[in-house]
Amino acid sequence: MNTKSTLFTLLISLFSSLSYGQTTIREQDYTITYNPDHIAVTFDKNVSFEAFNTKYFTKKAVQADRTKKYTYIIKDIQPAEFITFQYSLKDGNATDYRYATLAAPSASTGAMNVYFNHVVSTLVSQYQPAQNLGNTLDDMLISYINATQSTLDIAIYNSYSPSSTTGIAGAINNAFNRGVTVRVIYDGSTGSQMIPLLNASIPKLASPTSSDYGIMHNKFVVFDADSSDPNRPWVWSGSTNWTAVQIDGPDKNNAIAIQDQALAQAYKIEFEEMWGSSGVNPNPSASKFGPYKTNNTPHIFNIAGKVVKNYFSPSDAVTSQIINVINSADSDIEVATMLITRDDIRDALINKYNSGLATVQGVFDTQNPSGNDIPALKSAIGANKMVQYGGAGIMHHKFMLVDNFNAASDPILLTGSHNWSTSAETRNDENTLLIHDKTVVDQYYQAFHYLYLEAGGTLAIAENTSNAKKVLLYPNPTDGPVYFKVDGTLLNAQGNISVFNVVGNKIMERSFNNMRNSSIDLSNYPKGLYFVKITVGDLKYQAKVIRQ
Repeated sequence: MNTKSTLFTLLISLFSSLSYGQTTIREQDYTITYNPDHIAVTFDKNVSFEAFNTKYFTKKAVQADRTKKYTYIIKDIQPAEFITFQYSLKDGNATDYRYATLAAPSASTGAMNVYFNHVVSTLVSQYQPAQNLGNTLDDMLISYINATQSTLDIAIYNSYSPSSTTGIAGAINNAFNRGVTVRVIYDGSTGSQMIPLLNASIPKLASPTSSDYGIMHNKFVVFDADSSDPNRPWVWSGSTNWTAVQIDGPDKNNAIAIQDQALAQAYKIEFEEMWGSSGVNPNPSASKFGPYKTNNTPHIFNIAGKVVKNYFSPSDAVTSQIINVINSADSDIEVATMLITRDDIRDALINKYNSGLATVQGVFDTQNPSGNDIPALKSAIGANKMVQYGGAGIMHHKFMLVDNFNAASDPILLTGSHNWSTSAETRNDENTLLIHDKTVVDQYYQAFHYLYLEAGGTLAIAENTSNAKKVLLYPNPTDGPVYFKVDGTLLNAQGNISVFNVVGNKIMERSFNNMRNSSIDLSNYPKGLYFVKITVGDLKYQAKVIRQ
């Protein structure tokens, strides 16, 4: 490589790590602010504070910010460095230290690639159309494996491959043969057909099958975690097992690939806790699975200016994070998860709906294991809002979206392998990502929208929290005309209708003397998503309409 191109690459890497400006993350006791040259931690109360490099436990340079009360500045930050800080309240009581670990921004691109193996509703895209790879999702995974240069760490619950020379097994064997260090963890209780097809020299470890453990339910891959090039490491995660019906369909699944060295290092730590070793070969006597694992990875990441949080089960109390995401919603919640058997999650959804949240919608699989909370959700929120997918295959997703249609309110995606069950919370090995990014959330909404309507769901409209009056737009989706169905007391009311496109431009506005005969016509407008705002006196209603 010539000097000019080398300099260009270095500048791009520097730009990736330093150009995102200020990123702020609010936690229970404090706020973390990422700045280009330091990280600031601001507490709600006066505390004592120290910070350390997590790997070497050497003290970090810390400076109190004289301009901001209870703020400490962590200096001399290295890309992708893990930093643990401890603090205790200065309240006159005995010292009670609390700990947290965060990751410094990587010098990586931060690219996030989202994939689905089923039809998605790209017409409702606000920012970026989602990718339906259909039965080629396995080919996409193979392309990542083929690009791996140094290390490949795989944790997969169940898997299949046509042969040792083709499919996913063929790609893994080819990587091993060209000198890539490959390590594989798989669930010991599941008959993974791919595992015997792997080269016998590839080190492998099955999870324990004793009654103390649940299942090793992860589906993640870490590529080139230790590369000196920060643009090499990737993490592949999501809901997709590698069996034919799971990755090719008809089971409905998602995968997300993230290019970030800090995140790759965190997943490597989790892998090696199960592996029992940082070396090539596993150490079964030191390996930890399920309830024996510890909370030993950072949870907070700044990936290309986007807040990302990462949690592993059962050590990291993931159910509380699911409930926190539900409680953070300001406008809408969309859930697509195979099952829900946790009453605390069920109650959080119902309480949020009862508090007046405009949109709470969910699609679940038709499976009905003992203790499933879907009937209770249907009863409390509505059978047309909490629906079960009865199409081909299993609706196997485990994702939730918050505030997809409210970019100012920090849209969040929660996804991963973690089913909303007690086994996932307390016994299984799982991983969960929380991504604060409207573009990623938008792509997942397109998958939700397709599955939700296929299952018979009704697109929700905002309801005034202090009034029982409702407005319904139909048909929705529409090929043009849209009519209003309203509460009887609004039939003769006067008001105003405004229609906006997805970028917020008003395309139509009209007044009406009564709702009985009111309608709008989108026939002359492009296909896609539109927002309708209806004002009736002091009451305001909002709805989403699809022009197909």
